[in-house]
Amino acid sequence: MMSPIKLGVFGSAFDPPTLGHLDVLQQAATCHDCILLVPSAFHAFDKNPLPFGLRVQMLQCFIDEAETGCPLEVCDLEAELLEQNPGRPVYTYDLMAALTSQYRDKATLSFIRGPDNARPDTWNRFYKSQEIEETWPIFTATERVAIRSSEVRNILESEKIADDLQQGLNMLLPSVQAFIINNNLYQTGNP
Repeated sequence: MMSPIKLGVFGSAFDPPTLGHLDVLQQAATCHDCILLVPSAFHAFDKNPLPFGLRVQMLQCFIDEAETGCPLEVCDLEAELLEQNPGRPVYTYDLMAALTSQYRDKATLSFIRGPDNARPDTWNRFYKSQEIEETWPIFTATERVAIRSSEVRNILESEKIADDLQQGLNMLLPSVQAFIINNNLYQTGNP
């Protein structure tokens, strides 16, 4: 019998996926056989990201190009969980419980946490944060690349000069840049 794989779970709005996300994944790849990237379907902290389908497509561009040292997979389970409880945020605890059930006997799961979510003021806002810590191992990345999706969006949404726009795009993998430009995302007046 094969031993279970070490499966990391990295959730985020991925709005858009940035080089900061890539750095977290590169750090976590050293401890995992595979990492699931889980875009939020209904964010618990009242974020209002691009539509789920667009973020999944961006994430697919991202993982097609990302070099981390272990396989990455997009997991859209949050959308299924949202369908089961419409209008209610999909909490990390509920996601991890559903994945644990789904991967029973096939994988040992751990939660991958970026430096932003590791800050106590943010982590303590997570639904059942204590239970998450007690139930699943947590891999916490250190901040080596200080890039936030919100910063990228602000640059792309502003009507700044081309040099600033290029600076914002340089915070992304080229395939994600191309997807954003080709779909005219984040620019003023667009989705």
